[in-house]
Amino acid sequence: MAMDSLSTDIIPALHRALEELCENPPPSIPSPAATPKRASVALVIRIQPHPSHRPENNAEATNLSDFFDLPWVQRGDPECLFIKRAARKGDRWTSHVALPGGKRDAEDKGDYEAAVRECLEEAGLDLDGGMAISCGKLPDRVVTTSWGTVPLMVLCPFVFLHISPVPPPLHLQPTEVASAHWVPLRTLLSPTFRTVEKCDVSDRLAKQRWGLWGRVTRWGLRLALGQMEFSAIRLWPSLSVFSSFGGDFLGETEAGGRSWGRPMLLWGLTLGVVTDFFEMLPHNQPAGGWHYPTFTGPDIRAVVWLMTRGLRKRNWENARLRSMAQALNEAEKDIRNSMVLVDSKGSGNHERGPRASIVGTLIEGYYDVVRTAVWVTLFGRTLVTGATIGAVWWRYGRS
Repeated sequence: MAMDSLSTDIIPALHRALEELCENPPPSIPSPAATPKRASVALVIRIQPHPSHRPENNAEATNLSDFFDLPWVQRGDPECLFIKRAARKGDRWTSHVALPGGKRDAEDKGDYEAAVRECLEEAGLDLDGGMAISCGKLPDRVVTTSWGTVPLMVLCPFVFLHISPVPPPLHLQPTEVASAHWVPLRTLLSPTFRTVEKCDVSDRLAKQRWGLWGRVTRWGLRLALGQMEFSAIRLWPSLSVFSSFGGDFLGETEAGGRSWGRPMLLWGLTLGVVTDFFEMLPHNQPAGGWHYPTFTGPDIRAVVWLMTRGLRKRNWENARLRSMAQALNEAEKDIRNSMVLVDSKGSGNHERGPRASIVGTLIEGYYDVVRTAVWVTLFGRTLVTGATIGAVWWRYGRS
């Protein structure tokens, strides 16, 4: 995929995707009975004006069509806002790259209000101040841990478009956010910035996190399974803001010290949310660039690959059929060919089921097979070890 082609097509594609989100919102997922917690995040997009096509004035647009008709917008470069969370001991998401957001409080009227409040509190960005257009939401998802067996909360992602050509001032909450970064959308879509993130497998499985038994459990998991490997994107910000009042800025803490020497990677839950948006854009297959989580150990990696092969094929096919990008492309093709009636909003008469998370579709049932694959691998190791010991004893032990 050529970067110049992507830069040319991305503005109309972004307009199309945002209009689709506004007109066809996905259904809200109710909280599981055992997990009433809900959280909301904000995917905030802005257009960086090209140096040779700066806006002549700051005329405000009241809707998406008026905004994307502006000459400076048509020549601009879309960017997304990410935050890097502050390093905090015991925090599951310490130092992670994330979208602004947090847990819904009792005073919040709904999930949308929680996203707006959290963005204001964490980043100082007012999404209700007249300089942002609410563009709907992406599919909700149930956040789990321990390989999908323990639900934590329902996450509700909302999308906003900041309409000013000038970057909004950000005022970071130092106890929550270490830095904030505007990242060009074209770099997020480029294969050049795709990489992997490796993490301690015990962080995903060990329910007992503290105490002697917790240390023994984590040590055993590390020894048996090694590390897990996840898809990731290396971020290349165009503009960054740092919280000079936070402990990460000049702190000597273990977590903070390590974080400064590492590249910023978008992975895990946040990458899943953003991938749901990516798949609505051109030059992208469903969840393009996203790969299934796996292990670094060669034997368990091979067993997981073999045992999940059929499931992965079925899930990819389901994701392709449910891809919003494909639905939009088919609708546009029908419009061009005049083969179907077109309604007042300009969309073809395609039957669409409820939109769900593409990554959620791909991962459905995956960890159930992974757990079985782990036990198969450990059993195989036991057999091989026992056979090796028996062979050595048979060869040398009888003499």
